[in-house]
Amino acid sequence: MRRRQLLKTVGAGVTVAGVATLPASAAGSYTDEYYDGLHYTKYVPSDASGGEPLVVMLHGCSQEPDDFAAATGMNDVAEREGFVVVYPDQSSFSNAFDCWNWYYDANTERGSGEGASIANIALNAASVESLDTDRIYVAGFSAGAGMVPNLMVSYADVFAAGGIHSGLEYDAADTATTGTYAMTWGGPDPYYKAEDAYEAMQEYGVTDRVPTIVFHGESDFTVNDTNGDQARTQAVETNDLVAGGGVVTTNPDDRIYDSTGGYDYRRDRYTDTQGRVNVEYWLVDDMGHEWSGGDAGSFAAPNAPEASDAMWEFFTRWSN
Repeated sequence: MRRRQLLKTVGAGVTVAGVATLPASAAGSYTDEYYDGLHYTKYVPSDASGGEPLVVMLHGCSQEPDDFAAATGMNDVAEREGFVVVYPDQSSFSNAFDCWNWYYDANTERGSGEGASIANIALNAASVESLDTDRIYVAGFSAGAGMVPNLMVSYADVFAAGGIHSGLEYDAADTATTGTYAMTWGGPDPYYKAEDAYEAMQEYGVTDRVPTIVFHGESDFTVNDTNGDQARTQAVETNDLVAGGGVVTTNPDDRIYDSTGGYDYRRDRYTDTQGRVNVEYWLVDDMGHEWSGGDAGSFAAPNAPEASDAMWEFFTRWSN
């Protein structure tokens, strides 16, 4: 099975729509939606006519879709660039702090739990809006970012690229306790996790690249920046295994140091054999557990480099 062969496991569901509170200045349609009893919000740009890409955005703990949309400014990017955004909403019944349970295998293995729900929401939204199913992307912050590499591996035929902001590597933990440990000290060896990711894709029958962009704050004391390094390394190594293996180092093909005026940052890029950037890593000096360049809402760093813009620019290079 290749990525273009989309999941056949989307359950029958009913989509119900309502008007949501638009969290940003974008002029498109922002609505409350429900699919199979799951709540999410959806932004459709004002000039949408079908065939647009889709970006799935996964909020962090204690956040809700409206707050996350405001914090990231992703609706404004979608209006300007012409793509649809959906924001799945974690239920407080599933987690008292509204965190995605990224560490439980039942929620990240193919065909079950929260991972399946997120993939199904994406596919249903793509169907309803007649979107380009070859260009579905996923990004997340904190606990939402913890879900992203798991989704990239378990649903490689759905998501063409992923963005990990203040998150972790693939399968960094399997309990809440080990999840807390990984957030504080880092997860397992990223080279081993890369092999686990590749083996899981082989098991699922969808073995393909995992284009990944990673953002992390150097002063993040909620999810230690060691995790950003590990997420970068795991993605680089997984892509190398998909390409046939070889000698992998964490030395980037391109590195720049720059400043936004508010924060200094380093950006590393890793290219494949065709010269395409398939992993990108941004480390922002002095930034804490915040969305880089966020506009408003919780966990935002307004003067840092714009992660939403950078993620979209990265996503545009990839399709299934």
